[in-house]
Amino acid sequence: MSMAANQQIETLIPDLKRYARSLTRTEDDANDLVQDCVERAIRKWHLYKPGTNLRSWLFTMMRNVFISQKRREAVSMRYMQQAVHDENTAARPSQVHSVFLKETVAAMDGLSEQERAAVHMLGMEERSHHEAAEETHLPVGTMKSRLSRGRANLRTSMQMGEGDLS
Repeated sequence: MSMAANQQIETLIPDLKRYARSLTRTEDDANDLVQDCVERAIRKWHLYKPGTNLRSWLFTMMRNVFISQKRREAVSMRYMQQAVHDENTAARPSQVHSVFLKETVAAMDGLSEQERAAVHMLGMEERSHHEAAEETHLPVGTMKSRLSRGRANLRTSMQMGEGDLS
């Protein structure tokens, strides 16, 4: 990333802060959002097309970061509520869970190395298709195919239905 690119982003920080405040409604959260957005812009600078509107690109990125954070917070809140509920009704894991876990590990070991890597990165680590494709230096479509085949093979080996491994 060039110094000119840094300066372009730096000149837009006041605009980004105003937009972040309108999204978050608090100063601290707005500052965190701006920082996350600028950090992502630096990491993803190679995706920016010179000559296009940088301000729009950054605002879109900020909106996407904000939405992703809110989704993660909602999932985390549901998880915490469920954990509190489960704490009151918790029982030791049954033998069924232990057997299922062992069967799942065995089924994962039965996948090809490429399918296992795709299921792990995309299904377990919850990376995006683009992140996984970048890391493996493969096309996004290849990662999607490997994930699809891996899930199908897991369903078959574990004798599960279509919606069980989405």
